[in-house]
Amino acid sequence: MGDTATRRRTELLTGSGRVSARLALSPRTELFVGDNRVARETSDSIVALDLVQGDRISSLAFSPDGSRLAAGDRTDRVALWNGDLRRRAGVLRNVFPAPLGDTPEAVSALALSADGHTLAVGGDAGTIQLWDTTTKQPHGEPVASLAFSSDGTTLLVSGDRVPLRCYTVDPSAPWPGSAPAPAAST
Repeated sequence: MGDTATRRRTELLTGSGRVSARLALSPRTELFVGDNRVARETSDSIVALDLVQGDRISSLAFSPDGSRLAAGDRTDRVALWNGDLRRRAGVLRNVFPAPLGDTPEAVSALALSADGHTLAVGGDAGTIQLWDTTTKQPHGEPVASLAFSSDGTTLLVSGDRVPLRCYTVDPSAPWPGSAPAPAAST
């Protein structure tokens, strides 16, 4: 652990011998979280905690006020916890539904809004979804219309209750997961 004010290490966290791939530090409780393990500044031990139903953690995020924690795994699940990790508030399953027989998209990034009521979930294939942490439901509505601009640099999106939105598209960039274009021969 470290003292952020002096930027010095105060003690070394030891435990299972495995280094956590994902770590999060609570902004309010001096709570360190990583790969189904929790360390509290007021304790000398690291406690095992099943954050997302036993699977390896792929992303962690505290809300800015420290009142909530979101933990994502490689099988497209996200668990929501209260800020001191004493109570699980719910689990979002099938965050990125996969076609039958396909492997689900893994959760690769999480961010909670300032009030902790909206969760942004990023997937390893480039998908982004917004979820309401109170209802445990995705935000949004069905898209009714899609169109590209004539030069292919803008995608226009609209829905029944969604105003027209424009997204910049770079047609020269490879799609996520695609192989790089072969070099031109001379």
